[in-house]
Amino acid sequence: MKPVTFNHAIQLAVLRIGVALTILAKIFVEFGQLDMLFSQHGIIQDVLTKPLDVSYTLSLPKVIEFFGIGNESVFLTILYVIFGVSACFLLFGFKTKISAFICLLIHLMIFNGYNLLAFGFDGFLFTLLFYTLIFPVEKVCSIDQLIRKEKQSINPQQLNFYLRVLQVHLCIVYFTAGYSKLGGAEWMNGTAIWQAINQPQFYTGLTPFLKSLASYSWVSAGLTWGTLFIELGFPLLIWIRWPKMQVVLLISVLLMHVFIGAVMGLQMFAWIMIVFDLSAFGALLFRNPNWRFLAIFDRKNTIYEEEISRLNGCRN
Repeated sequence: MKPVTFNHAIQLAVLRIGVALTILAKIFVEFGQLDMLFSQHGIIQDVLTKPLDVSYTLSLPKVIEFFGIGNESVFLTILYVIFGVSACFLLFGFKTKISAFICLLIHLMIFNGYNLLAFGFDGFLFTLLFYTLIFPVEKVCSIDQLIRKEKQSINPQQLNFYLRVLQVHLCIVYFTAGYSKLGGAEWMNGTAIWQAINQPQFYTGLTPFLKSLASYSWVSAGLTWGTLFIELGFPLLIWIRWPKMQVVLLISVLLMHVFIGAVMGLQMFAWIMIVFDLSAFGALLFRNPNWRFLAIFDRKNTIYEEEISRLNGCRN
């Protein structure tokens, strides 16, 4: 049985912390516009949402209607405060499972009730919240682990399973995204990126510079076909045990999402995908880090302590 290395276990902490930071960023963006986004008098009226409603799903409008809540503004504010407090608890790993469940429940109600406002980011946030709830993320770099008296360690085989689920899921996401693009003429002729940055909804401060750069056909084609190569190649090549190539692939996919966030203004989507990438394959980037300061989170776990000592040049 192979030991649980601290490098790999830390990916569960990356998942928990990344998801918590994502929720806090979402709250920061939406908090001042709750009435406009989610109230009955907001930009999405009942006449549009009810035909899309599924009777057996839990949604925010159903909760408001069931309890006869009159002051939606106060209710939404309280709900988002609870959302934020739970996300803070999740960030530091305090009452982790309860916090993850509350965050998942609130996000699910919003996601189901206002799917006209939802996009890919919301779906990925729901997925990673679900993984945060069912995986033992509280056992790594958390307050729960500090205050718990009994020894807790992650079974190596179970950890391998958790990470494999994340990895396979991520690879399916990238492969299906790349495969769906193969039928598009703009992806085949190398103009997809040029067309995307010329759409008004994707305008950012970097758009003028990128337009001038992508006006050269070879630049646009390189970015377009490079995206295709990453999305189709990453799910296949990442499994080849050639460390340098694996690192290059992971950095490439991370840079692709940085590009999406900076150039197309899809920062939240880019961030949640970066969290997904690092949760699944982040250990590739940290093969020999100095993680000594993190040992305080798992004093009783000798597996981690031995790994910390080895990484710091100590020998027992």
